Amino acid sequence: MSQNTLERAKVGLLVTALLEDRWNKTGHIRPKAQEVTDQLAQVVARYGDVVNPGFVEHEEDAFRAAQKFNAEDVSIIVFVELAYQKGIIPLRTLLNTSAPILVWNTQMIDEFPEEADFDLLMFNSGMAGLSEVTGALTRCGKDYAILTGYLEDPEMLSELEDTIRAAKTRHNLRNSRIGIIGHPYEGMADHMVDQLSLRNKIGPVVWPIEHYEIAELADEVSDDEVRELLAKERARYGKVDGTVLEVDKSFRTAIALEKAARQFDLDALGLFEQIWLGDQSIGVIPSYGNSRLTELGIPCTCEADVIQATAMLMLQNLCGHATFLENYTMDFKKDAMLLSHEGVGNPLLADDLKNVELIPSIYYTGVNGRGLSFKFAYKPGDFTIISLIPLMTDQWRLVVTEGEVLPMQARDITSPQMMFRYGSGTVGEYAQKWCAAGPSHHIIGAYGHLEPSLKKLTDMMNIEMVTV
Repeated sequence: MSQNTLERAKVGLLVTALLEDRWNKTGHIRPKAQEVTDQLAQVVARYGDVVNPGFVEHEEDAFRAAQKFNAEDVSIIVFVELAYQKGIIPLRTLLNTSAPILVWNTQMIDEFPEEADFDLLMFNSGMAGLSEVTGALTRCGKDYAILTGYLEDPEMLSELEDTIRAAKTRHNLRNSRIGIIGHPYEGMADHMVDQLSLRNKIGPVVWPIEHYEIAELADEVSDDEVRELLAKERARYGKVDGTVLEVDKSFRTAIALEKAARQFDLDALGLFEQIWLGDQSIGVIPSYGNSRLTELGIPCTCEADVIQATAMLMLQNLCGHATFLENYTMDFKKDAMLLSHEGVGNPLLADDLKNVELIPSIYYTGVNGRGLSFKFAYKPGDFTIISLIPLMTDQWRLVVTEGEVLPMQARDITSPQMMFRYGSGTVGEYAQKWCAAGPSHHIIGAYGHLEPSLKKLTDMMNIEMVTV
């Protein structure tokens, strides 16, 4: 793949203070400054791989730090002032790099003790000059975030971790490739996208793949490969059923899609599934192969929806696993919304793999029958929903809401199914507010309270976020 969501972020650490110049003569504490820099690096290393140019004292040090951060392609720069520093020194780094900036307003102590001496003051007085730097960044139009707290403050460290994860997500999006097979489903206005705007504002490159290449790969899949995967899935799931031809074609196509994703170096895929219904090499709806790619960490959407494939990459980077959904039916008695999509989802998020069924789709019939599709209920838990949409004049919006998944029994439809209860009102209020925010009819979901992390991400990307 172009990037691995399990890889750690590269974090550039910029630590500075004024020790010695024409007037100040405190160079004797330089070893202590390096010691504190290394201590800060150890803390940041809990959340990413630290690119540490060492304590930055002079402008030439800051210049070398910028070169190092650029060469290492860091996801974020974490900037710390231990004590007052002339603003022009850190600006030499911060204005010559493109990574997001986190101004980490931290100190080693959580109180100012009575026995404090000059050395203690020197390494715990970063506030003295911090506003000089943030003011200069503002004047220069350079965006930054700021985080304040003492070094081992748990809340602050949690925020630091979330910020680094958001920066890694932004970095991965800007280095990702989303394949598209076929065309967006005809007439679906929310799938119409300027791919150059997507590349410019969000990050991914959209790469077309001819549908016949998947058919050729399916023809090359061996019987042994099919038998091996079939045995594995039958051991995992409660039911795998269909005609011999439907099972064979569904599994060959799934293997072919995985091989194509690896061959074309894809991070995600937008797939018009109906394109192969009349193709003798496939001839079934490839819903199983679609869902299996998502399970393997290569988010895949129906109807060639590359926009929501991008949104799925966002959530996958932030929390590990995401799934593809849309709003179906309001249940006013349970005060919940049924979320589903025809036969596709992420089986890793099922309530129990033994309750998962892989059975012929009720939705589409091809020349070789009905392809296998998933039927299961999602597990209960806190849940976040998002939808990414393009606006006018090269602007983008991320619509976000939170709630919970309720326990349920899967109904007799070949679809993954979820009862979602809105966290800020009734199901009717959810429906009205969600539609009013202007999202796509496709939505992406993942477990957890992810709104704060998504706000950090959208701020870094300079796109609008609307919380419903």
